[in-house]
Amino acid sequence: MQRNKHRLTMTKKQELEGLFFAMPFIIGTLAFFAYPIIYSFLLSFGDLDKAGGTMRIIFSGIGNYKRIFVKDTTFLPELLNVIYASLLKVPLTLIVSLLFAIMLDKSKRFKQFFRIAVFIPFLLGTGQVLDSMLDLGFSKQILNIWDNPYIPQELLTYMGEDILTLLESLFNVIVMVLWSCSVQTLLFLSSIQSISPALYESAQIDGANAYENFWKITLPMVSPMMMLNAVYTIIMCFTGRNNNVLKYILNYTLQKAQYGFSSALGWIYFLVVFVFIGVAWLLIGSYAKHNAKGG
Repeated sequence: MQRNKHRLTMTKKQELEGLFFAMPFIIGTLAFFAYPIIYSFLLSFGDLDKAGGTMRIIFSGIGNYKRIFVKDTTFLPELLNVIYASLLKVPLTLIVSLLFAIMLDKSKRFKQFFRIAVFIPFLLGTGQVLDSMLDLGFSKQILNIWDNPYIPQELLTYMGEDILTLLESLFNVIVMVLWSCSVQTLLFLSSIQSISPALYESAQIDGANAYENFWKITLPMVSPMMMLNAVYTIIMCFTGRNNNVLKYILNYTLQKAQYGFSSALGWIYFLVVFVFIGVAWLLIGSYAKHNAKGG
């Protein structure tokens, strides 16, 4: 009986296995990122000793943060634009990628081809290719309302410039969502394919239709993967290559050499991202835990 108390349960063994595989990342973070993170936090409350030519921090209290909220007129509006865009893009990306994953799982022919086709935008959209396409305005050219020959000009004139501009912005978001849901689709697909077919067979015997299967089986079973996809999508939205907030922070770092002020900007931006992830954890994480307990 005494031996059984010290034996590891299956859950503990899986947790230790996960910790073992995560150790390289944990060690790397502590060795290479911990000091710069702490240093940048301290730097946000002052600036470098430029006159002395050293890396010594001259502390000035909360002056940098005061400057952001009182004097700076660019950062907060740009930050609000990123927040609004993320509030729209994150749910849309999760919904679209889940729908794509379900369709890929249901497809009988050319399944491998469609998987590769879904992943191609991720390969093309992570470097100079996407930058060049955005500079050329490819998203506006794909769904350009003004030059669309199938829409009568009288209707465009009646709708007005403001409504058309809003529609073009919405179409632009849709194109970017479709362009950036490759990884999420494949993760959802792997989660869907791990669901036991016996669950669907039992539900079919009980008379459940496809709609009920989705809400009672598919969605609860993929909810842990949805949390991972939500975090990935949030970080992707806030660190995109076309992000004006990051460009603004880098401008103060590289061009103007105001390291203390740029550190304060970075920490406020990090706090906003952290709040987004926290909200996702409360909403999706609690739903996933509820399903894991069989609630």
